[in-house]
Amino acid sequence: MKVIRDYLRMLRAFSPDARRFLAFTLFTAVSWSTFNLTFNLYIHSLGYGQDFIGLLNGVPSIVILVLGLPIGMAADRHGYLRFLVAGSVLTAVSGFGLGLSSTRPALLAFSLASGLGGALSWVIGGPMMMAISRKEERDFLFSVQRALMMGAGFAGSLMAGALPEVAAAALGTDPAATAPLRLAYLVGASFNLLAVFPVLKMSAVKGDGGDGPRGVTTRPLPSSWEELTLFMKLLGPSALISFGAGAMVVFFQLFFKLRFDLSPGGIGVLFAFSSVVTALATLVSPVLAQRFGRVRTIVWTQLASIPFLLLLAYSFNFPAVVFAYYVREALMNMSGPLQMTFGMEQVRKEQRATLTSLNAMLGSLGRGGLGPIVSGYLQVKSGFTLAFTMTSVCYVVGTLMFFLFYRNAERLPRSRGPAVGSPAARAAVGPAGEVTPGPGAA
Repeated sequence: MKVIRDYLRMLRAFSPDARRFLAFTLFTAVSWSTFNLTFNLYIHSLGYGQDFIGLLNGVPSIVILVLGLPIGMAADRHGYLRFLVAGSVLTAVSGFGLGLSSTRPALLAFSLASGLGGALSWVIGGPMMMAISRKEERDFLFSVQRALMMGAGFAGSLMAGALPEVAAAALGTDPAATAPLRLAYLVGASFNLLAVFPVLKMSAVKGDGGDGPRGVTTRPLPSSWEELTLFMKLLGPSALISFGAGAMVVFFQLFFKLRFDLSPGGIGVLFAFSSVVTALATLVSPVLAQRFGRVRTIVWTQLASIPFLLLLAYSFNFPAVVFAYYVREALMNMSGPLQMTFGMEQVRKEQRATLTSLNAMLGSLGRGGLGPIVSGYLQVKSGFTLAFTMTSVCYVVGTLMFFLFYRNAERLPRSRGPAVGSPAARAAVGPAGEVTPGPGAA
């Protein structure tokens, strides 16, 4: 009951802009889950092969890899809101473009635009939530946002699975035909259009794109060896875990199909309820962080997931594997919002989008590139067991690195301005450890 009371109190305390951002998250999550289920099937129904479908799916990752850092630096300099508006509009337009196009050049062009829109929204999302929230409510806001994203994704997946069936019955055609799939995809894309409206109503937060306190550098890139080391400590463990995730998470569908001969429908139900379980676990993480601290909560939950990951790798008992899958998903992912807020509080406000963009680039490289390639090679040689064991090693090493770097961090002020110990930091930090009010205060 106390947990529920804490959440109700925090939900009432959220600013209007925070609620608008949550509405934006709700609509985009429904749209994304619909895209995830229908897009490849829709493109295949147009007569394109898997090579072209793979290219269309790879374009957004390439966009993030190439433009992620420039977008983050520009947003840190010029303000988050205008980039979030541009990203949401571009995502909505490109979504309809993909659903109404059938030629190869048009599909590639709109896929490129979709990747750019998604990169803008993704890179700006975390820093924007930092700017529109107070320190004491940030863990709750980030956790509610993540849980809402998963819950909406569950609803979107169910909708996306039902729409082609309903449309096919009405049109007297096959659910896998182009018309039903196009209709389902366009309905999902319409939620991206709805997501534009709450963003347009958001106000530019104080300090959004402004200068920092007098005497404090506003350069988004690290400006000293101490700041560069801080970035490396924040990004290193995350990059290793992303590589491990790329070696496993993207293969879960294939894993359940090949090891247990599960049908696509069964896999869909399994994944849908996994989102619900993880969403509920995510809502508990701020409460654990209040009691044990964010660093300990992050480390304990991630390490606790490892035995269940190894059970996935080595067990051929279906009920045990399903149980391990749900528990692993919940434990490994529930602390994600805590890790995001912790990381962005370690850097200057002017560096938050830059840090997020670098993290996205490394995640794209590890989860979308190197991880699957190495895992695929290991699977050919030794099956899923060796590949998932490698993931376990990456998770353990990445989590222990994070613990070694930050085991004492919560003895210090958790919300930093400039690099700790610098003259600018001593000038900018007040008696309570918060950055003193001024241009750029979050």
